[in-house]
Amino acid sequence: MFLKKFFSFLAPEKNQEKKGQVKFFNRKKGYGFILPENADEEVFVHASSLESRIHKGDKVAFELISSPKGPEARNVRLVEA
Repeated sequence: MFLKKFFSFLAPEKNQEKKGQVKFFNRKKGYGFILPENADEEVFVHASSLESRIHKGDKVAFELISSPKGPEARNVRLVEA
């Protein structure tokens, strides 16, 4: 059931914007994780996918893609709380 819920989160229309909160981001290593709204699984984010500078706890919007290593956020930007 968990996988069904998670994959239904990944499957919506292309380029549909998601929102979430930055769980962790390490600027030196260039990666972190976002906890999307309405999902239990965190999403990987790489520094090359950022449109805004992010910090732990920031509210963000992003596009969700499926990469070989799992869900990944692209075009990540800050949003108003």
